[in-house]
Amino acid sequence: MNKLLVFFIFLFTICSCKYFAGDHCNNTMPIIGTYENIYDKEAQNILVIKEGGTFEQTYTKKGKTKTNKGTWKFFKGHCVIDLKGLKLMHEVDAITRGEFVTDGIYRVNTIRFNEDLRDEFDFYRVN
Repeated sequence: MNKLLVFFIFLFTICSCKYFAGDHCNNTMPIIGTYENIYDKEAQNILVIKEGGTFEQTYTKKGKTKTNKGTWKFFKGHCVIDLKGLKLMHEVDAITRGEFVTDGIYRVNTIRFNEDLRDEFDFYRVN
């Protein structure tokens, strides 16, 4: 009886875990929302994905702000988001800059662009 009870508690715990409760890409939140890139610790690099297929990008460092706008399309079946017009606003070396692409993967509530260069390119959900 105790083993059966432990089994059901274990099963309930796994089924309610956020990594198993999301969609097939392990997202527990819709793609629309606010994200932040954390690479440049002295700056605030925000990406806002809006309904209707548009996004806004704001980069602020030392009192100076740069903004950018573009469009996005999400391919839910493949977890791919294409951000047309997305810019790399923070400084990285030339080799790393060459790795930047505007189509990413939306997985675990994070927009990832390059598996090897996570902090440089990725945007993490903040709301």
